[in-house]
Amino acid sequence: MAATVRCLAEFGYAATSTPLVAKLAKVSRGSLLHQFPTKIDLMLAVAKHASDARGATVRRYLSDYPNQPERFLQGVDAVWASLQTPEAIALMEVTIAARSDPELAQRYPQFADDLEAGLHRARVRMAQNLGVPDQLEEIEAVAHLTRVALNGLAMDSVFIGRTSPDAARVLALLKSLRQRLVDSLQTTLPASVSKIDHK
Repeated sequence: MAATVRCLAEFGYAATSTPLVAKLAKVSRGSLLHQFPTKIDLMLAVAKHASDARGATVRRYLSDYPNQPERFLQGVDAVWASLQTPEAIALMEVTIAARSDPELAQRYPQFADDLEAGLHRARVRMAQNLGVPDQLEEIEAVAHLTRVALNGLAMDSVFIGRTSPDAARVLALLKSLRQRLVDSLQTTLPASVSKIDHK
């Protein structure tokens, strides 16, 4: 997985091949093909690996924020941190390739559906932990906006080779939207989770 991530992040989808991955992983091509018979099998496996790695980065970042409203607000920085990794670039490469590679296009939707289902479960937990399960629709909308906005910003960074000068403003705007949602929920939040330290 590490060798495939490196190939995708450094060389892109088109240049990533099973012989190159095997060479970087220092395994025989036969060993690689035994585990992943086709390039598409390997790409879907690395997409899952990269997605899991991004999720782990988000969880590590948020572990410093046990207070639920603060955790929700810090989700913007956590997602952005997860997008600054080679795994994130690898996942972008696979996602973009699903548009033009017919075999990948046929199989990628199942991965995307599974990923979205996992994100939905996380948002349900977020709403429950905030004590507002009936506000799931608003939380899902803001979380989805965060994800697609930051994915686009990260993709822009990959294509132009540097972080956009607008990145800080985009992050601040997303945090502001989350803060407004938290503020609007204050009347319904239980006292134990409604207090937030505004630094």
